[in-house]
Amino acid sequence: MTFNKAAGLASTLLGVGPGGGGLQKLTISHDGTDFADNGPIEALFNPHEISRSRSVTWEASDPAWGAWTWSGLQHEFGAVEPATLSLELFFDTYESRASASAWARATSFVTPSNPFQTGDATDVTALTSRVARLAEVDTELHRPPQCTLSWGEFSEIFTGVLTRLDERFTMFLPDGTPVRATLSCSFVESLTDAQLRERELHSADVDKTWTVRRNDTLHSIAAAEYRDPRLWRHIASANGIVNPRDLRPGMVLTIPRLS
Repeated sequence: MTFNKAAGLASTLLGVGPGGGGLQKLTISHDGTDFADNGPIEALFNPHEISRSRSVTWEASDPAWGAWTWSGLQHEFGAVEPATLSLELFFDTYESRASASAWARATSFVTPSNPFQTGDATDVTALTSRVARLAEVDTELHRPPQCTLSWGEFSEIFTGVLTRLDERFTMFLPDGTPVRATLSCSFVESLTDAQLRERELHSADVDKTWTVRRNDTLHSIAAAEYRDPRLWRHIASANGIVNPRDLRPGMVLTIPRLS
């Protein structure tokens, strides 16, 4: 492989090299409070692949009568599962040194290398540990941080929580200091309250919630939700309301579905 091809491969994989130095970096913003550095986590090198998937569940049932056939198979919608996102983050404090040659950076990915190298590199865990903290319980939040991944013009690629992290350390200094690592990360979608409200179903055959506003009455809520103010008793019963006038702004009512 020629130098130009090897350097081009490194540029593609690492986001460095000719034409690659000015690339926007993928960043992971988070609401964690325990971090020594609470700012966004910036990828040292951009990932070369991001995988996003979503599952929709359907329940299959036999036809009401007759023999089972493919044409007669019926499906009942179950749920839309949260989206998942997977990517690999590469960290290298040996080859990314200012003194490292372009040839060394390029050939490190196309030729076998000694996992034990000499040089004045820093401990790569100083970078990887910030990602690892996303999989730990924040003492102030009492949960792991919620993350938002952004990359250049794609201001919000994904919002969710880190559910799986695999760390692989593949290069070390003679004293055992790790200087190269690959982190395989899996995130699961996590929606804000506002996003959940936007996705709330608007038919009368599903359970919903209603935040009471000034001048709301059970009759007006029933009219808005069921298109029939006479059905206010369904709401009163579901929320244990004895006095229909006892509504206060800010109360969150359960709106039961109509069977």
